[in-house]
Amino acid sequence: MKISSIDLQYICQLIHETHHLSVFYINQFGEIVFEYTSKHFQKDSRYAPLKDLIRAYPYQTTPSVFPIFFSNADFNFFYINLKMDQQFLGSIIVGPALSSEMSDTNKINFYVEEQPIPFLHYQQFLTISLFVYYLIYRQKLDKTMVIHNNQSLKPIIIQEENTILELSNARRNFSVHTNLYYEKILLDFVKNGRKEKLNELSNYSIVGEAELGVLSKQSHLRSVQNLMITGIALICRAAIEGGLNEETAFTLSDFYIQKLEEQSNSLSILSLMEEAIYDFTNRVSQSNKDKYSATIITCQHFIDNQMYGEITLDHLAVICHLSPNYLSSLFKKEVGMSISEYIQQQRIDEAKRLLTFTNYPISDIGSLLNFTDQSYFIKIFKKFTGITPKQYRIEHSIQR
Repeated sequence: MKISSIDLQYICQLIHETHHLSVFYINQFGEIVFEYTSKHFQKDSRYAPLKDLIRAYPYQTTPSVFPIFFSNADFNFFYINLKMDQQFLGSIIVGPALSSEMSDTNKINFYVEEQPIPFLHYQQFLTISLFVYYLIYRQKLDKTMVIHNNQSLKPIIIQEENTILELSNARRNFSVHTNLYYEKILLDFVKNGRKEKLNELSNYSIVGEAELGVLSKQSHLRSVQNLMITGIALICRAAIEGGLNEETAFTLSDFYIQKLEEQSNSLSILSLMEEAIYDFTNRVSQSNKDKYSATIITCQHFIDNQMYGEITLDHLAVICHLSPNYLSSLFKKEVGMSISEYIQQQRIDEAKRLLTFTNYPISDIGSLLNFTDQSYFIKIFKKFTGITPKQYRIEHSIQR
């Protein structure tokens, strides 16, 4: 960040005056240095508790490479962390705002005397966040990337992706096939043992009956059974790629296929299929955990959770209550590679997913994953995959 405190304050003032949004600057000690709020809002009963919420929010625990959105009841906020030479200086918080989709009756209830809390469509609020980020860092951000990396905005992007990617039932005589996008994501979750991520697909059933094609003319039930058997085979191989013992995987596959044959209705088949997905994914996760000590698992979990943030050996050592040298030696002994190499590998794996499932510019992906420049990103990517990011996207992307 190369902006003076005077300019920063001026930017915040303009945002407040232009959009009637409250703007706060909190320093690294959790103190509100300045704020721009309307006098009407300051007199409102919600002002004090919202200000306490803003003061207590853990800003510096999240990455600072894009705006972060969060909500409290009906109120929406975003913040931008301020850093200089990797040192956290504080955060700019913008909000509250209210969703423009609220009914007119509810809107009336949220007016604060003469001055209402602004009602903003999420796209408008998102655009304001990109504008503020650019004013501070002089860096353009991809809107889709920001949505993708904000948990509170995930339902929005999922809904938009469904609209874009789903085929109309009417165009296929009410018979469509499972969405390839979600199939690829599901198999990736199984392969990597990411059982906690399976819930993200719950709003869009990958094995929903309405999405099934036809693999048998004998009966609808036989067709569903055949489709699920195919699905078990794909999941089994994804689990093996993720490290599950082959004999265990194939035995599990045989078990679920036999159970599928015993089912007498589509609902029980789909329920069994979901059980199989969770079972395979959980076993992959457990098999990976069994390989390493608790200390190494702690490191791996931190690296996975901080993929887009800064990760240092010293920080990992503090978390594990070990000296950096001893932790480095232990990690290399158990995992077979250095911590820095492991971090690179995990970031390249994440880059591969972004190249496959999104249309983010390659330069943005490298920057997002903390590679110092584009050429270095390409060099490391080629080291682990044998090809460039561009070649990988051509071969694997489903966004074409």
